[in-house]
Amino acid sequence: MSAYLVDMEGRFRLTKKPPFLTPGYQAVGQKLDDVKGIYKRVPLEKDKTYEVPLHPQQTVVQFNSTYLETTGRNERRRGDAVGWGLCLGFVGVSISNGILYMIIRFTTDFDILFLSVGIILALSMLLFFVPLINALSTELFTTWHYPIRFNRKTRKVYVRQYNRKVEVYNWDDLTFFIAYINEDRDIRAVTFDKDGKTVTGMFALAFQNNVIDQSLISYFEFIRRYMEGNDEQLKEVKEAIRYIYPIHKKRETPLMSFKRLILNEVHYDHENIEYPERTFRIHPVQLITLPMLVLRYIGRVISMLTSYQHRFSKAIEAECQIDPNDPYDLNKHLPEGNMEQRKQPIWKTVAYSVGIAIATIAMLFVGAFLIDMMGAARPHGDYPSMVDKLWYVVSLGWLF
Repeated sequence: MSAYLVDMEGRFRLTKKPPFLTPGYQAVGQKLDDVKGIYKRVPLEKDKTYEVPLHPQQTVVQFNSTYLETTGRNERRRGDAVGWGLCLGFVGVSISNGILYMIIRFTTDFDILFLSVGIILALSMLLFFVPLINALSTELFTTWHYPIRFNRKTRKVYVRQYNRKVEVYNWDDLTFFIAYINEDRDIRAVTFDKDGKTVTGMFALAFQNNVIDQSLISYFEFIRRYMEGNDEQLKEVKEAIRYIYPIHKKRETPLMSFKRLILNEVHYDHENIEYPERTFRIHPVQLITLPMLVLRYIGRVISMLTSYQHRFSKAIEAECQIDPNDPYDLNKHLPEGNMEQRKQPIWKTVAYSVGIAIATIAMLFVGAFLIDMMGAARPHGDYPSMVDKLWYVVSLGWLF
């Protein structure tokens, strides 16, 4: 869970700087070398052209000659906190109920020691929910996405953080580096105080992975060339984009949520996932993780259903006016990859729907089987079979 919480400052935090909840993000006021959670840094230069292919990595939300808007760092993990929260919450409530039951059952003789231990354990479970609530606050009753907007005309960067604040940075003041953290790597942008060492601001770009730095450099060069390049290079950046993710104007459909979810699971995201037909890979070991997709998918759908559209302030939008005749406006002139925004053949829609239904049912059966295995391992009690109950529902046995 720690990798997920990096760069996430929840709305319901209980302290000003909770390092145990947001490792690597709450760095303001610290020396960069002292920031916990980052064990290695690779500098990136804004005034250097990296001779690498440009990889937008399906992060572009809006693109035109005025600004480039991307998703936030954890967009492809959206729903994980809700999904795991449902699971952990169920476990926590079950344990708490068990503790309370034991207290009630065995305190008839007023065993003060046992009662005290039980109360302490129950309170400990409440403390368990504090980081969980902090994580959930970044996905429930919030905005559909956390945009990062790069304005090449004003040379400003607008970042919507998880605590609902919008931070404004001057591009020329930003220093970039690849940050190595425990579970993966991402690209950090920081600003410093006059001493050149004390951090005054930090955010992460949208793309991260744990494979090779080359893919991160390709993504950084995509952003860098948009902000620093001339008109010819702007055209190169535009032509690198095959996919626009239209989350700024409409909520994800369940089908789109499924597509975004599997980007991390069956695609080599260190390659150019603007072309998912080229990056699709599946290995037998991945089948083990498929049951977890049910939780994550349900969590993502719930997250989207409870959230709302993000809107920048009028002042920021005034700085980001788009020429109505802008030939680079890809939201008006969709690139090749945006098939879900156009009319698709009926057979493709049906195939996707049936595939999602079959995959969901299969993952539910695997989860039910695991629950039955745990129930069978208990020494006492006759526990009902979850597989049998699920089959009863799926086979429509309740109709007969």
